[in-house]
Parts: sequence; C-alpha cells; structure tokens
Amino acid sequence: MMLSPFWGNLAGVVTVVTMLSFIGIWIWVWNGRHKQKYDALARIPMDDEEQSQ
Repeated sequence: MMLSPFWGNLAGVVTVVTMLSFIGIWIWVWNGRHKQKYDALARIPMDDEEQSQ
C-alpha cells in the first residue's frame, strides 16, 4: 500500500520535534543551576531513615 508523501513528511517532523524536545529537556536537567535542588532531593531517603531511628 502506498502512502502519500504527506505522511512521510509528518512522521519526519514528529521525529525531529521529539528529538529536539528530548535534547532540550536533557540540557535543562543537566544544567548546573539545578545541582543544589537535586542534591537535596537525593538526601531525602537518608533523612527519613535518620528520623525514624
């Protein structure tokens, strides 16, 4: 079954948009400005164990 070129172009655009979104989120997450927040979140499980003893 032949598909029209429109669907091939649409699939390409969706792929590019998805890839750019993934790369943008990855850059935002690994940005140094978020280090303190991530460190605090990483310590939460250890803080809970210390409080329960």
